[in-house]
Amino acid sequence: MRALLWIATVLVALWSGYWFVGKSAVDRGFAAFLQNASSQGLDVSQSGYSVSGFPNRFDLTVTQPNVIDRRSETRWEAPFVQVFSLSYRPWHVIAAFAPEQTIRTPAEDITLQSAKLQASVVVSPNTALALDRTTFVGDQIRAESSLGWVLAADTLRFSTRADPSLANTYDIGLELLGLSPDPALSARLPDLPPQISVVRLDANATLSAPLDRFSAETRPALTALSLREALLTWGDLSAFAKGNLQVQNGFPEGRIDIRVTGWRNLVTMGTSLGLIRPEIAQTAQNMMRAIAESSGDPEVLEMPLIFRDGQMLLGPLPLGPAPKLN
Repeated sequence: MRALLWIATVLVALWSGYWFVGKSAVDRGFAAFLQNASSQGLDVSQSGYSVSGFPNRFDLTVTQPNVIDRRSETRWEAPFVQVFSLSYRPWHVIAAFAPEQTIRTPAEDITLQSAKLQASVVVSPNTALALDRTTFVGDQIRAESSLGWVLAADTLRFSTRADPSLANTYDIGLELLGLSPDPALSARLPDLPPQISVVRLDANATLSAPLDRFSAETRPALTALSLREALLTWGDLSAFAKGNLQVQNGFPEGRIDIRVTGWRNLVTMGTSLGLIRPEIAQTAQNMMRAIAESSGDPEVLEMPLIFRDGQMLLGPLPLGPAPKLN
């Protein structure tokens, strides 16, 4: 019995020593991040931080973090952020965000509110710390811009996972439930309900470099995108898309096939979002009607979204310049 008690005491002492060594490593790691952030194009400030969680976790709490990306002139600030990891699995970290955060860009300020907003990141336990998978979950999210628009969602689920079959390739999943568009957009679409029931995305993205601890230097950029499913259900409007894109000179090249049921609000929506120029809106409406009627079901529209030579076309209809992706 005494031997067992002695062994238990030694194990507790060893584990306690391991935790305090790990705590010191977390302290040094965060201090090094603050010191080296400027060389990565970041200005980082905070009013204090602490590490707790003995004996099984390392819990880092940062008070009033303020991060500026000098390259994009984007600032993120919040009352606090917490980062947790299990002491026996430090390559898996979980971040919990404050109920209110602010993102400031040269164009606008966005206030982000949420009942719950958490992220989970798992990296490979090697020197490069290559990204293995991520999960981002949120409930009762509301984004409000200084430009006047508002966007809200009941539930957000986003995840990525490294694809072992291809280099620098990641599976991407997104699901939004109960998405409430800006009221100004909803007012222009009186035939649709105020909430979008489901937005879902299943895709596979290839980058120019891996996502790892060297990403600040390598700047991974999108080189290819395989869209397995993109789905939107909004009242009687249901849209499904799939296709493949390559990125050449920063612009997408390829084709996305789109199938839309209850398509009649598409032109108004596309014009409101800046995807269709107002001067061709009526032409687009007439063309969509003709294509839908020729398919045998006037409520179903099937058209390709084509990206070619830096331009976008919806079927034969030119939409304008394609977005530059990198």
